[in-house]
Parts: sequence; structure tokens; C-alpha cells
Amino acid sequence: MKSRILLLAGVALLIPAMRADHPDFVVVSATASKAYTQKKFVNGVPQPETYVFYQGKYFEGLTHDSSITQMSFMDIAHILAPNLAKQNYLPTKDVKTADLLIVVDWGTTVRDESGDKTNQEYQALLQDEQAQVLILQQSHGHSIQAMNQLVNDQTQERAMAISIQKIARENADLLGYTNTLNKETSGQWASANGLNSDAESHLSDLNMDRYFIILQAYDYQKILRDGKTVDAKRQPVWSVRMNIRADGNNFTEALPAMSRVAADFFGKQEDDLKTKETNIGKYQVEIGLVKVIKTGEDPLQK
Repeated sequence: MKSRILLLAGVALLIPAMRADHPDFVVVSATASKAYTQKKFVNGVPQPETYVFYQGKYFEGLTHDSSITQMSFMDIAHILAPNLAKQNYLPTKDVKTADLLIVVDWGTTVRDESGDKTNQEYQALLQDEQAQVLILQQSHGHSIQAMNQLVNDQTQERAMAISIQKIARENADLLGYTNTLNKETSGQWASANGLNSDAESHLSDLNMDRYFIILQAYDYQKILRDGKTVDAKRQPVWSVRMNIRADGNNFTEALPAMSRVAADFFGKQEDDLKTKETNIGKYQVEIGLVKVIKTGEDPLQK
């Protein structure tokens, strides 16, 4: 099995030649354990730590988007690395000595749910609608074909509503919106519909197509000592989730903007979502000294 760990030999600070095409807003969710932040930021100064990247999951969108499908994991790593360096996160040549393993997930939020046969809500809905067909046919004597058509139309509408709600819940967890939304929507006095402007904006985000990058950093030396892999039970020492709307942007240009905004939050704890306006443009990146120096078996699979 080819390694999913990417080692960078070194990285120069990103000095892009940028043509600002238009402004847009990047939203960032940042969490970190208290013990970690106390060790990482001494008197506000980020202490140096080494890391290796680990290729996580790619979330494929509903429509084909060449701006994201043509970007490799290495391309993404090259753009993230200089911004990680701003918080004194440094790539290492030796995977066995790395302080952190940074898992990178990326993709878009709008996904095709129509083929999900495991959706219990939808399956229950289908069974319920089939029962209604029989009841209507028996009580009114209408043809089963006509009843089927009527109920199928209703089922599709209700299934669409279920799908939208399901995707919104999943996206809230994926993008790190859940805790903030819980706080924002608890104040029913905020406006006539019970939502303040921040909550309305965040809920709107969840129902539109958005590009995102997720970084989850794990104590790699602890992983090696334990002899275990990264799984859902293992908690990262810090994580950053960044996103931007896909409509009107493309991933190639949006990624540097997301990474640039998120650089202020790597390794930190923020209790609420952070939104920052930034310029989205075309970048010519001078990375320098960055290269993959090892492939082979995945150490996490040993």
C-alpha cells in the first residue's frame, strides 16, 4: 500500500503575486485542547513543532468541478504548509520524530443523497406512503395507478425536505457550525423568527455549496507509542475547519484564500465561528524547497 503520509523537506514562506479579482468571506472553526494551547503558546508565542501530513477523505460534490478534481493532495499540502509555518509548524524529513500528524480532508458540501439506500428516514417514509396508497384505494375506489402517482409526487417533496434537513445537519458537524448555532438559536427573542442575523447567515451557509478544508492534528508520538491508528475515538489536539462559498469561486483560487485566513487560528481554541473578508484572486506561488521525500508503506497500517 502506498503511503498516505506526505513529508515536506522544507518550506519557504508563501509570497504570492496576487491579482485580487473579488472579495469574499471565509468562515473558520478552530478548536484545541486547553493542555495543548498552554504548551504551544508560551506568553503568546507559538513554540516550534514538527509535523507530517496525512491524506484524509475527499468529499466529492454533486456536480463535476475540475477546479477541485484536478488538484492533488500534494497541491493542497503545498498551499497549506507556508501558512502553518506562520504558527511555527514545521515540516520534518523524519516521520518517526514528527510531533504532529495532520490529517487533511477536503471537498464540497453539496452531495448526491438520492442513491443513499441506508437513509432510514427515507426508507420509513416510503413504507408509510405505500400504506397510504392501499388505504386510499380501498376507501375511495380510485385506481391504484392514480393513487401511486399522487403519493409518489408527495413522497418526492417530503423526501426532498428530509434530504435538505439531513444535509444541513451533516454540514453543521462537518464545518464546525453546530456549537455556535446551538448558542445562536437558543435566544428566541433575537428577532421575529427567533434568529439573529449571524444565525441566519450560518444556516444559509449549510444549504449552499461550499468548498472546505479540514485539518485535524494528532499527537503523533503518542500514536506511535500506542501502536494504534487514527480513528473516530482518538481526539485531535487541535482542528481547524475552513470554508467559503463555491458559487462564484473556484477551488484553485479559493484554497489559498482559505488557508491565509485560517493561518491566524491554527492550534488555537475559538469558542465561536470566525468570519473574515478576504480577496480571492489568481496566485503565482513561489514555494521553494518543498518536495515529497518518501513513499512506501503507511506506518499507521503496520
